[in-house]
Amino acid sequence: MATSSLNRNPEHDSRRRKRSQRRRSDAELGKWAELRNEEIRQYLRDRHAKLDIVKTTRTPSGQQLDWVPIESQPGATTLATPPSEDVPVHTEEGDRCVDPVRFELQGPGAKIGPEGTVPIVRKPFAEINPNVPLSDWLAKGTRARRLRPADDPRSDMPTGETHKYSYTSQGVVSYGTEGAINVWDPYVEYANEFSAGQLWLSAGEHIGTQTVEVGHQEYRNKYGDWVPHLFVHYTTNHYTDSGDNKGGYNTEVDGWVQYSNEIFPEASYASLSHEGGSQCELQIKVQLWQGNWWVRINGTWIGYYPASLFHSDGLGKAATTVAWGGQVIDANEGSITRTDMGSGGWPEEGWRHAAFMRNLAYQATTDGKMERYNPVAWESDPACYGIDGFFDNTDNWGSYFYYGGPGKNPGSA
Repeated sequence: MATSSLNRNPEHDSRRRKRSQRRRSDAELGKWAELRNEEIRQYLRDRHAKLDIVKTTRTPSGQQLDWVPIESQPGATTLATPPSEDVPVHTEEGDRCVDPVRFELQGPGAKIGPEGTVPIVRKPFAEINPNVPLSDWLAKGTRARRLRPADDPRSDMPTGETHKYSYTSQGVVSYGTEGAINVWDPYVEYANEFSAGQLWLSAGEHIGTQTVEVGHQEYRNKYGDWVPHLFVHYTTNHYTDSGDNKGGYNTEVDGWVQYSNEIFPEASYASLSHEGGSQCELQIKVQLWQGNWWVRINGTWIGYYPASLFHSDGLGKAATTVAWGGQVIDANEGSITRTDMGSGGWPEEGWRHAAFMRNLAYQATTDGKMERYNPVAWESDPACYGIDGFFDNTDNWGSYFYYGGPGKNPGSA
């Protein structure tokens, strides 16, 4: 006698009604898309309405900034103090000369808000048309993630068939990390794709991985333009739910506390790297200090994620994995995206052609001791994007790697 619970009804085919393909008209699809876009725009309007705006200015590129009292931000009732004083930015001289990237508010004649206020970007609502639900737009990508096996060294990373990586990671208890990311203006093929170079600090495998992330990113459906921006991101629940005090980008959700009046999440650059020419970089440091994860960009402490966001078994105590690398969203179903990672050049093309991350280190103790970053490297799609590591390097670039690629190419099928 059969005991399997998977036996199939022998009458299935004869009794099953013939199904036809469901079709929607272009008008129906357009209506649904507009409803989703309006939901996102209304969400942004509602957040804007809650701001205590003292002044509104525009940057040279036209980015609109609302200036609010620093203590009026969610989570900033008692403003935290950064780990140290700001430090001068460093320009690398010699055969590989690299300048720190400049931001728009750091130029002569930049319009700065009143003393005691900080800038919050007002997104160009009409330019944000992602045609997805609000929950997807707030998330880091629009596809569900799958958790990796617990013993996988990449288990701290979000995954999904649309995410492509060339990155490095080191499993180690740390209280921060620092390094520099070479900044380019990558070609991004579709508005719902992005190209990013970033760092991750993560912990909390058994409670749902928590991360703090910082880097640069080009993402039309997030910023409303085709240029790269500085970004910050966090999750408290392995990317499974976004929203206030749960996770998300920049100031789209409560969590981030802005401190600087010159450098801020979503800021545009006034200088970038050029093929065969000048090279610019983000000099980044992230440090757990008095329970808050502080972010320093080009020597300036720009803001922090409060300790109250994180679990004591997660990032509330320390990070257990440090990672640096590139990430691309491939939304070109049925084919391969042509979106660049980094400069779009292959790692082996090297200096002035490929993107790099250098002088990578992690903070080994609570008192600030830094140790050399000694990671493993991984390419999710080596026919599209690659990585070339120099982690035992002894010159002034310390631990570094070149990374990136062009996406679809004659060798990627």
